[in-house]
Amino acid sequence: MKHIALHWSRPIEITHGEGCHLFGPKGERYLDFAAGWCVGNIGWGRADVREALVKEAERGTYIPPFLLFSPWDDFAKMLCDIAPGNRLQRVFPCASGSEAVEFAIKCARAATGKEKIVSIYEVYHGHTYGAASLGRNNGAAIAPYVPGFLKLPMPHALHGVRAEDVLEKFAQMVEADAGIAAFMTEPVWSNAGSIVPPAAFLPEIEKLCRQHGVLFIMDEVATGFGRCGKLFASELWNLSPDILCLAKGLTGGYATMGATLVSEEIFKKTEGIPSYSTFGWLQTDFAATKANVDVLLKEKLWENAKTVGKYLLAELKSLEDLPCVAEVRGIGLLLAIEIVRDASSSSPDYEKLSALCDACAAKGLIIEIAGSSLFLSPPLILTKELAAEGAAIIHEVFRSYGACPSPFVALCDGRASRAPRDPDGQDGEMGTLRGSE
Repeated sequence: MKHIALHWSRPIEITHGEGCHLFGPKGERYLDFAAGWCVGNIGWGRADVREALVKEAERGTYIPPFLLFSPWDDFAKMLCDIAPGNRLQRVFPCASGSEAVEFAIKCARAATGKEKIVSIYEVYHGHTYGAASLGRNNGAAIAPYVPGFLKLPMPHALHGVRAEDVLEKFAQMVEADAGIAAFMTEPVWSNAGSIVPPAAFLPEIEKLCRQHGVLFIMDEVATGFGRCGKLFASELWNLSPDILCLAKGLTGGYATMGATLVSEEIFKKTEGIPSYSTFGWLQTDFAATKANVDVLLKEKLWENAKTVGKYLLAELKSLEDLPCVAEVRGIGLLLAIEIVRDASSSSPDYEKLSALCDACAAKGLIIEIAGSSLFLSPPLILTKELAAEGAAIIHEVFRSYGACPSPFVALCDGRASRAPRDPDGQDGEMGTLRGSE
């Protein structure tokens, strides 16, 4: 394509979807293990969402944020009622996950009068300047970043970073620096490669935040709405955030919408911050999003994510016997397979990673890449039968790779979709963000 500005698109054209499958213009059929990157939680082509969209489109009205639309308040109340913890009572409407994160940053600074926000390095939070500064983004190309953001290392036993050491570092930060407004991260680190924090890590972080008057913020743009086997991943550790960011699974891919939930106390301190979102909760987007959430809640899809995710993880665990696989991990239907050069090295192998991803697509399975891992985030309606089908393709690809002298030719039937990517380099870091808001 010569005019659309997309750096990391793969040469796979999609025309429509149905359930857990995507289809191309020539009848190509793919089992979708990406779901638009944690987006299509209820699957594709849902009639109930389509009907809600059509009904609202027929009304053909745009209501700007300076006027009122009572269904907005009803939906906001519902979000607060189902949100993790007991602190969240107000909702800022917006149009994306990046915008939801920007609102969280603004609210934290306005509510505390402090500038600094602590986050976990390698966690992606969005592509706008504040969100990019909070997370790990693409380096020197867009420098300088917004000031006031401090980073903690990511605790991960496989990479030799102990949770105890990270907690000690955070404790030292909040004790020594009275200018810290908030701590913010994902409850499960999705774009970093589906890394699940040690069980006590986030509860201890929250405890330190409470002790030092630091706001505790959860970014559930990717993990929310059932992805990790709970309605919200924060529930895995009984977290009670002061601010919560939502998008992706909130809409199911049927709309462009986000939300930032805050406590009443924070809301009262944020009057006057720039929060006007022209297309935040646009009527057609809103109708589709509400229908999506209604389906998810009615079918309790987080329960299926927990059951089928556990099954899929077990089906893939034996890949750890291969010298190029460091770890198969995840929770619910947020999984990853970390690829390394060999069993004696923890060095990532980005050539293998790209080849394996493309080979799966050549065999009819869409997966993605996050950091140094193959990334799997199927729709939450995935059945065990489809999980087994996808796992079989992955196993077949890995078996073929061992005898493949030229991965980009043999594995992909001569249709290599891209050059290998190195997420630690300038180009590669852009690659780690593909598929994210």
